Amino acid sequence: MPASKPTFTRAHLAALAGSLALFGFAILLFHSLAGGTLLAQNPYDSYLLQAQNWLEGSMAIQNGEQYPWLELAIFNEEYYLSFPPVPSVLALPWALWGGAVPSNLIAALYGLAVAAGVYLLFWQSGKTPETCAFFSLFVSLGSNTFWLSTSGGVWMLAQLLALAFCVWGCFFWLAGRELPAFFLLALAVGCRPFSALLAVVLFLRPVWGAVRKGRWKHLAAVSVLPALVALALGWYNWARFGNPLEFGHNFLPEFMREENGQFSLAYFWPNLKNLLRPVLLTETLDLSFPTFNGFLPFLANPLLLLCLHRTLGGWQFGARYLVDPFPFCLLFFARRNWEAGPAARGLLLAAILFNFYGAVYMLNA
Repeated sequence: MPASKPTFTRAHLAALAGSLALFGFAILLFHSLAGGTLLAQNPYDSYLLQAQNWLEGSMAIQNGEQYPWLELAIFNEEYYLSFPPVPSVLALPWALWGGAVPSNLIAALYGLAVAAGVYLLFWQSGKTPETCAFFSLFVSLGSNTFWLSTSGGVWMLAQLLALAFCVWGCFFWLAGRELPAFFLLALAVGCRPFSALLAVVLFLRPVWGAVRKGRWKHLAAVSVLPALVALALGWYNWARFGNPLEFGHNFLPEFMREENGQFSLAYFWPNLKNLLRPVLLTETLDLSFPTFNGFLPFLANPLLLLCLHRTLGGWQFGARYLVDPFPFCLLFFARRNWEAGPAARGLLLAAILFNFYGAVYMLNA
């Protein structure tokens, strides 16, 4: 943590503005190649559908059988959104609007929030404008975050919003402002339960401060808002599924039909075989990617635990789950004396080119 509060200079302002402009330009280019889809309403925006049902007084998705392409849980003959609800809360203003909702634009705005949060996280740690911009662009353009930012589907919105909450939570945590930090981290859990791991790790600091210095009032103060969020999430799960820890995935039809359920050792070896298939060159020197439930996942994400999952994590293994560890990596570099040199900038350029190619490739995958 920097010894004194950093100064936000004109150089930082220019670097931040330039980073966000580059991200926005890349988004425009992608949607232009996709046929002008930036302002389109995404048919996979389940959060908007949930928000609309809330406004009609229903936790369930009314007429859920009309949406066979969505991941809806079925419990007691009712259809429910099988994802934590925080992104639906943010969708309420759009649901009140009542017109065509540009879900893809919302995803891009969440991506901008990630890029800005990463920049300010490194500014908070005292890094140069060049290094702040390097990490902002590496996360927003040089990783799978870019592809997530191109689509307003339920999976992408959840992942992006969780990452944004985590990054901004880390920013406040580095600044010593733990009250907003842990509130944002609690909201991240309401988007992606995996975010609880980051929240627990960062929460060790106020716990240690309470044990060593008797800062029990401070510990209680920073715990109130996260506890309220946790209680609200638990109540919502209980009201729908009778279990405060169940948000619906176990009641998806694809898992209910399986003899071994969602997770099982029986899936391990078949999934592992598919996991290790390499990228090949065809006779015409075209890249041939293995697309069985994922995009080269053994290279994109080495967490083999997902081999126990019936779908191998679906396309999400390499495409989405890689961003979950980003906040840990960002904090690692932010708290060390490291600046982005020529070699790192070259790697950044290669990563941006690769991920833009990957995002365009996914249009036809």
